[in-house]
Amino acid sequence: MMRADVKRLNEAESVGPTDRQTAALDRARGMTRRAEALLAAAGQSESAMHWYVLRTEPHAEIAVDKLLQDANVEHWLPFMKVEKRRRGGRKKQAKEAVSMLAWPGYMFVRIVPKPEAWAGLLTVKGVVGVLGANEKLFPVRHEKVLQLQVFLEGNVLAMGEIASVLQLGQMVRVNAGPFASHNGTVVEWDEDAGTVGVDVYIFGRAVPITLGLDQIDKG
Repeated sequence: MMRADVKRLNEAESVGPTDRQTAALDRARGMTRRAEALLAAAGQSESAMHWYVLRTEPHAEIAVDKLLQDANVEHWLPFMKVEKRRRGGRKKQAKEAVSMLAWPGYMFVRIVPKPEAWAGLLTVKGVVGVLGANEKLFPVRHEKVLQLQVFLEGNVLAMGEIASVLQLGQMVRVNAGPFASHNGTVVEWDEDAGTVGVDVYIFGRAVPITLGLDQIDKG
């Protein structure tokens, strides 16, 4: 091989990545570290995981939802159905149901509360923080998240999970409606309809009522 050829090879080997390539590598490393942190926090036992309320930048909810899905992190972006009037000249305008964000700027995430989990979440583009006060984060009970999923979306999987832990004779507490804060006993339930029959005790007498699965808490 001639000296000129060797010189050209040496020069070629000494050329490093461009600024654009370096930036791409840094982004890839950052994404890897984020994914590893999130997966480490997510891949734990059910008992170690808790729900928290995640705060996002305005209009970033859908993007954050996609990023968490790609990172295999359990989360829930709540939507609800609202009636929207159709435009037209008819006297009685028909209404159609449309989906909209239940709480813009907020979503639920289920992780193990560990430093690497928080560090991973805060690297997700669009995430502002986790709901809390005085450096203390507010966990949300799994049962309450299920009830919200039933109430807002009629989620059949959430209905099934709530119903699966109900037992005849079980004491429950009503959390909504005119009988809110009263205790009662489960006498029947209908998984298909998402309702439960409860005997509520008022002035020492049992009053039978039918409630949605989102309207009761464990007594």
